[in-house]
Amino acid sequence: MKIHVKEYLLADGSSPYKVWFDDLDAQAAAKISVAISRLELGNTSSIKMV
Repeated sequence: MKIHVKEYLLADGSSPYKVWFDDLDAQAAAKISVAISRLELGNTSSIKMV
């Protein structure tokens, strides 16, 4: 099962995710990137509901 992950954009075209992601240190950014890649492949094992 593949999941298509889309980035949320505001009406003005800006990305709250990009602002947040760009402020992360390299190690945290790498972990987030890996988690998103795994999610796209259908691996939802580390997802926590919010």
